[in-house]
Amino acid sequence: MDVKIAFASSDGVTVNEHFGRSTVFQIYRLQDGGHEFVETRTTRPVCSFQAHDDGALETTARSLADCRGVVAARIGGGAIDALLLQRIMGFALPGTIDDAIRTLIRTKRFSYLK
Repeated sequence: MDVKIAFASSDGVTVNEHFGRSTVFQIYRLQDGGHEFVETRTTRPVCSFQAHDDGALETTARSLADCRGVVAARIGGGAIDALLLQRIMGFALPGTIDDAIRTLIRTKRFSYLK
């Protein structure tokens, strides 16, 4: 496995943001031997209250197109659809980024990339 994953995190430690409300994504590279932090990427939040703009969701998904996964505390169906158009898998894994990374490394969902 050698993939980039974006984590919706306002503090760089916890996955604590809803995908559509996140202004910051922490980008990590997951490899068979571990992981490394790559960069912090900023985006414009696309959701307010219960409404969102599908075009803006697609714009955010395109800004993460070099990633194969996005992890958020919550992620709605519209966001999942926008991510899938970019061949990105969405995950709702609230908690620490480290715990989410351990979960993703154990999953078989990225095995098709080998």
